[in-house]
Amino acid sequence: MNRVTAKIFNIQTMSTEDGPGIRTTVFMKGCPLACLWCQNPEGLSMKIHLVHHRLRCIGCGTCRENCPRGALIFTEQGIVFSSDCRTCLTCAKACPANAIRVIGEEITVDDLLARLLQDLPFYRNSGGGVTFSGGECLLQQQFLLDILPRLKEKDVHVCLDTCGYISPEIFREVVPLAQLVLYDLKLFDDEKHRLYTGVSNKLILENACWLGRSGIPVWIRVPIIPGYTDDEENIEALALFIKKNLPAAQRIDLLGYNDICAGDYEKLRMDYPLKDTPRVKESTMMNLRRIMEQSGVKEITVSNFEKGV
Repeated sequence: MNRVTAKIFNIQTMSTEDGPGIRTTVFMKGCPLACLWCQNPEGLSMKIHLVHHRLRCIGCGTCRENCPRGALIFTEQGIVFSSDCRTCLTCAKACPANAIRVIGEEITVDDLLARLLQDLPFYRNSGGGVTFSGGECLLQQQFLLDILPRLKEKDVHVCLDTCGYISPEIFREVVPLAQLVLYDLKLFDDEKHRLYTGVSNKLILENACWLGRSGIPVWIRVPIIPGYTDDEENIEALALFIKKNLPAAQRIDLLGYNDICAGDYEKLRMDYPLKDTPRVKESTMMNLRRIMEQSGVKEITVSNFEKGV
């Protein structure tokens, strides 16, 4: 039995947005970036989180009585888990109202494989498969190195959704095991990339160039964030970079900003710096699409914009 484990925070079945066909997307914990617009704050840390749902809570105190470290603090805003919490999950298991939610789990290769293969008929009938996302899935490379060949044995199409910020050695070892890569390109200007994501984009662009030479199928994903990534200069620079270094890219997705993740930040008691950011206007998105056509990529999709504006 394979005992290699990964930390994940969601397994989304019947997904149609993370590659071709009907897919199961595995969201893995941990990310080296800190994008201001991050849509999955649950995936930023490797830590397994406990979240209190105040509206479900019946105030019985069972969770506090069962906590072996006395790490639960009751406040007007709900339960706060102190620094003494060791995430033993005793409180969550004891809660009769299911008011304490566990975000994240540690799972073995064998257990995850068994769950993924339950939907094998859907993959085969739709041309779908499994997508590993995050967070940043490549941070848990040993898990991927173990599970990807086993999925290939079952003829399951595998896609990796990555920001590309990982050592070239790991990137070049893991990525060839996938049949498709969803590659994020956010900002071409390195200074802005550092300012808005917390890291330089040099490693990301280096790995993108290798990916373009590798022959591995790739879809490019560009988040369109008003005031951050939506200026014409940025999209034109990315288009020209793609034309030069990723000429065989099959598709580019321009992904409009949305704030549906705001509730997740609130539950995790994290500040969300973009909470007042508006959606992308349709006219802006169509203009950026025209600019991106300079990349030479035939299929360019747009999504999540404010229509008629």
